[in-house]
Amino acid sequence: MPATQYRLPLKSRAALAACLLATVLAGCATPSAPGTGPASVGRAERLLQQNNPAAAAQMYEQLARDNPPPDRNDFALAATRAWLAANRADDAQRVIDAAGSGFTPAQQFERDLLRGEVAMARGQYAPAWQQASRIPAPVQPADASRLFLLQQQLALRAGQPVEAVRAGLERDRVASSDSERTRARRDLLNDLRSAIDRGLRVDPAASNNAMVRGWLEIGQIAAAAGRSPMSAPAAIERWVSRFPGHPAATIAASEIITPGERIAPGGAAVVTNASSIGLLLPLTGDNAAYAALTRDGFLAAIARLPENSRPAVRFYDTGAMPVGTAIQNARAEGAGFLVGPLTREEVQTAAGQHPGTPPMMLLNNLGGSGFVGANLYQYALAPEDEARQIARQMLGSGQRNALVLAPAGDWGNRVAAAFAEELTRAGGRVVAQRAYDRSDPMARITAVLGIDESSDRHQKVQGIIGGELVFVARPRPDIDAIFAAGYQSPGERLINPLRLINPLLYRYAGDIPVYMTQDGLDADTQANRDLAGMRVLVTPWMLESGPAADVRVATESIWAAHGLRESRYFAFGYDAANLALAIRNGSRNWPLAGLTGRLNLTPEGRVERSLIWARMSGEGTAQPADPAAP
Repeated sequence: MPATQYRLPLKSRAALAACLLATVLAGCATPSAPGTGPASVGRAERLLQQNNPAAAAQMYEQLARDNPPPDRNDFALAATRAWLAANRADDAQRVIDAAGSGFTPAQQFERDLLRGEVAMARGQYAPAWQQASRIPAPVQPADASRLFLLQQQLALRAGQPVEAVRAGLERDRVASSDSERTRARRDLLNDLRSAIDRGLRVDPAASNNAMVRGWLEIGQIAAAAGRSPMSAPAAIERWVSRFPGHPAATIAASEIITPGERIAPGGAAVVTNASSIGLLLPLTGDNAAYAALTRDGFLAAIARLPENSRPAVRFYDTGAMPVGTAIQNARAEGAGFLVGPLTREEVQTAAGQHPGTPPMMLLNNLGGSGFVGANLYQYALAPEDEARQIARQMLGSGQRNALVLAPAGDWGNRVAAAFAEELTRAGGRVVAQRAYDRSDPMARITAVLGIDESSDRHQKVQGIIGGELVFVARPRPDIDAIFAAGYQSPGERLINPLRLINPLLYRYAGDIPVYMTQDGLDADTQANRDLAGMRVLVTPWMLESGPAADVRVATESIWAAHGLRESRYFAFGYDAANLALAIRNGSRNWPLAGLTGRLNLTPEGRVERSLIWARMSGEGTAQPADPAAP
């Protein structure tokens, strides 16, 4: 559900203006968010308009700290919405949890809605649905409509299509105009279609209510029309005969039959463009296997589009021709959008030779920061994104002092640097860092934890007193959390180093939370038993259940020969296709719920991924879990 911009009540804005005037007259500056100047409502709103919600969120947090209730609560709510707009669900959770008491009924309603939105952003669909379903419906029709839309979307995400339709019917009931009623029906149909496309199984017979059954059936027809559009008119005609007078009949034909047009949230039409896409991948050479999986995922996503809006995809093998030649050939053959290439070296070349048109989405990170050029975008399976999300979670849990363990080499250095940058930017610090490999992990871990120093002190004291002392090894006291960048080379056959390290951490630092990147997971579940207790970020694709898991099961015959670990490149290609279409069509419906995470497009043209928190179980599986839980 796209975050709605939250405007402060007039009373709060006036109070803040008076507060700022008094501050100026007193010759004392109001504290500011980093790099943004003195905190004010106007400046925060301008930051939102400039598509800088993260800076706006920091400013709203500052305003919340500087003002008493009820204004404090308004600012906290505004900060939460801004963090959601910035695709920083963990920060949004931190703010909404820290908000104090003294909420007015209107503020409490906003807080309840936000809790549902935050939980949905974090992938916690079932508990979010349970919480949202208990929110009393407000008297005001506009507020009631917002609640029912949230319940509708959460219910579908939680696998409750009947409850989703009931919420949609309630939203239809409270609509105060024909246009709002039409919008509610369009949203329900499109949400049902999208959920079915994601793999949700819908059974109309699950309800005895004819109105609910009618919605579930028309949702199935809409999804089937995407695969076989020519069958839609007859299917709708049969549906109308079975459900005469059903409210969905007012929008079924225009939404399902009209070619090339879909209705975006809010009622705006989005017209698709079927021009071709040039896919640049190293289909021969050392990276051919990963390129082939990426290609297959890309084509699988394209195949789910209605045939009359499905773009042609042409392949250009960057393993057999220079990247510059591939770009020239794709342009000469009329490609309206370019996707690729894949390797870091290739994308650096492509960025330097990209002529500006057509738009191009690189499938790796260039590194650095800032804008990368007009019509140039970046999407990558970047472990740096995971490292940054882990740092934000640590800070949100009050864990400011971190020990960093990363594999030796360029990969480990990059991931550790991304983590340290995010941690220190918000006031945390790296108290120690150690590169690991397979050589004597015991010595390396005990040394960096300060166990060796503790043992030395024990020996010295024993030598002084001349007797035996009971000794319990304790880690250095300034470590709040441990970040372990887990890495395995493609095709790795040797033992995962984290399988050796985690038992040592448990032995010597059992009370200290340990976070790791998902690259440390082994394809063998049994092998992952040694990682029990570690907090890890995982892609929806890797979970045992959910919409992404349904897509994984449905496409298993395509990627199974490569193994589950490498199948993430299939998911990567699948998401790349949907991202390319969203960017090409000018979609404003960000973020996208992808197979590789929750995907958001930054103003700099980078696709940022937010992953799902999980805890490694004793059986070696990643189970979704609150990372803040002990």
